[in-house]
Amino acid sequence: MLEIAPDDVPGAGAERRIAQARTAGASAGAAAVKAAGAARRVLFSPFTNTTNPYIDIVKRVLTQVGYEVEPLSARGLLGGGFVHLFSRNTVLVFHWLELRPFRRKGTRTLLSPVGCLVFAFYCFVICVGRAKVVYFVHDHAVHDTVGVMRRLSMKLMAFVRGLADARVVHAPTFEGKYRARYLPHPLYWDVPGYEATPRARRDAGVDGAEAVAGVPDVQGVEDTKDDTQPLFAMLGTIRPYKDLAAVLDVWPQECRLEIAGNGSADYVKTLHDVMDRRALNDTVTIDARFLSDQEFEQRISGTDVLVLPHVADSMLVSGAFFEAIGRVPMLISRATPFMVWAAKKFDNVLLFDRIDQLPELVRYAQRNWHGAARQDKRELAMDEFGWLACCRQYQQFFDAVVSGTRASDERSSFN
Repeated sequence: MLEIAPDDVPGAGAERRIAQARTAGASAGAAAVKAAGAARRVLFSPFTNTTNPYIDIVKRVLTQVGYEVEPLSARGLLGGGFVHLFSRNTVLVFHWLELRPFRRKGTRTLLSPVGCLVFAFYCFVICVGRAKVVYFVHDHAVHDTVGVMRRLSMKLMAFVRGLADARVVHAPTFEGKYRARYLPHPLYWDVPGYEATPRARRDAGVDGAEAVAGVPDVQGVEDTKDDTQPLFAMLGTIRPYKDLAAVLDVWPQECRLEIAGNGSADYVKTLHDVMDRRALNDTVTIDARFLSDQEFEQRISGTDVLVLPHVADSMLVSGAFFEAIGRVPMLISRATPFMVWAAKKFDNVLLFDRIDQLPELVRYAQRNWHGAARQDKRELAMDEFGWLACCRQYQQFFDAVVSGTRASDERSSFN
């Protein structure tokens, strides 16, 4: 089967402290309800993900707002948890259920007979229980599938969406398409107890520089004549759906780029072949291995411009965006619907529609990243995707799911 994947900062201000107090109060109220015997329970699948802290953060949010979060697994159900399927106070939460029937072989995605049985088991669980079902829609199709496999993955996703009582998307522009509720994807760095690695201060002393047609100023700041050159990075799994080979085909030879993450040997060789053909080995490096959380954190903290070239028909949002926004001075991304929405809120997000537009944006960022580095986007990012924003919105949504007060356009439908 496929692997199932992606303390308040000091001095945040009075509004955040008040919001934090409200969140704590809500949690205390939920705890009182639990003590009275009316506990609300979430059965969560998958319960762990060793390659991405996203699952753990979402579980922490739900626990914070008063839900008992337990594994949703065959072992747990057969060990006595089956009774919870018939409680109206139970919510079944699924992430990436559509990955279960598939397995990867190199760069190809194939059907897995065992995975198909697991998928069928969870669909059976959904159908027989009285518990409410929430399905998080992360992708448009299973990554790196083509032809029949891609169409099959989309059919399976549509089937699960139809079984679910409610769907969640992390991209507000897809609420209508998937009849879902938008909930923010949590920031990876705004979690109680988490301390982000400080950025190295390489962004001092700037002058003016020219603008590029069609590229907005970063809050009117243009620069730089400084000799320090920015480090561009593409971080995370190295896979075809990120279109990395096409990026290297047009990458400016004078700009430093770091590619880091786990990837298949065949695809990494393809990238090295492009680098050899274009003589990029002096400025582009590939570190093709699994990065620990600490290593990924160090890479992010040392990145000046993050590049997100994911193809538009792949995922709804990129997890790397929520590692970088508020921390990395500039982001360059393909103009997917979510990134178009994000660019309207964050003026340090630059977009391209076609891959041939990328070199101009890269050179623009090479000249102007210092001005973006001077601007602190942390508060704006926390307001949109931070811990408190997530606690507030997730509690409202899950409480509405349990009580049956969701809007009619969010209810179950095969679409």
